[in-house]
Amino acid sequence: MRFSATLLAVSGLSLALAACGGEAPAPEVPTTPSAVPETPPAPSAVAEAPSATPATPPAPAPKKGAKEILEAGGTFAFSLADSAEAKKVADEACEKKAKKDAKKLEACQKADAEEAAGSGIRFESKDGKLTFVSFVTEKGKEVVLLKSVMKLGKEEAGKIALMPDGKVEGKMAKGPAPKEIAFEVDESTVKMTDPMGKKGVLVYKKK
Repeated sequence: MRFSATLLAVSGLSLALAACGGEAPAPEVPTTPSAVPETPPAPSAVAEAPSATPATPPAPAPKKGAKEILEAGGTFAFSLADSAEAKKVADEACEKKAKKDAKKLEACQKADAEEAAGSGIRFESKDGKLTFVSFVTEKGKEVVLLKSVMKLGKEEAGKIALMPDGKVEGKMAKGPAPKEIAFEVDESTVKMTDPMGKKGVLVYKKK
């Protein structure tokens, strides 16, 4: 009976369509995807040009020689911490003075550090002449220890000797003037061999 009812229903639908003068719609055909794959875009015909050769960095400025640095003038502050022999002499003097008293030793070393901070050397260039000045600061005032016009000796690898050329002035100019003072120079530091021969190499930093 189920089969007959279904058949009747189908027959009834066909008759209804015929009575309306229409035809049964054709079944929809599923759309078939294109068998030909989509062609990918062609790569650019113009290859990217290689980057230009990197610019050569500018050559570093040539180092200034000792003579050029000194003749340019300038002030250099004494660095006790970097002057090993001078620091040893100062520390031994403080230890002797303090006599194992820690507070006295500390006070003495502090005074040495303050004195060192106010000490230095200066180079003054005028009218083609180079003047060397060694000084300390006492009670806020500069006291010149040595001052003299200098002749410059032969320079070799940053080292140069200066010879007094005329009268030597200053607090320490009582005895015979040193024949020459040896220096080792770069743009930030001057190392001077103690002309008195007691404190080794004294180091001065550009101010």
